[in-house]
Amino acid sequence: MKLCVYLFFTFLYTISSYAEKVPAGYVAKWDTIPLSEKDYNNNIDKSCQSFEAILKKGKIEMPHIIPFKIINKTLINFINGYKINNINQDKDFIDKIDTVVIWPNYEQADWYVLMGSNSCFVSWIEIQPDNLDAIIHSGKQL
Repeated sequence: MKLCVYLFFTFLYTISSYAEKVPAGYVAKWDTIPLSEKDYNNNIDKSCQSFEAILKKGKIEMPHIIPFKIINKTLINFINGYKINNINQDKDFIDKIDTVVIWPNYEQADWYVLMGSNSCFVSWIEIQPDNLDAIIHSGKQL
């Protein structure tokens, strides 16, 4: 009987170690902070599309989602990885990115990644969490 219980728990451990990563598990590896009220306030009056206005609109449309900002080394790795993976885009455009917000949607396979520069909305991508993790990981190699 002990052997059967031992084999059963060994089987469960083996299966769980080969299981697909949970999207939230990726986020735990990244340097992130939750957005604050300051992130939703328009700080600068510019002739560009406001990054803060985009965040406000997203919060109105999806109030149940808690977005977060990529910071520190993870932000640098994302920008470097984004440059590597998007060879057709202007590198200067990518170098100007200073804010990256992830809008996770745990109910769907794809998450939204919003990119900004000096409080201006620059671009967004819809991406699966494992592909986002791959971009960040490829940026570490630079």
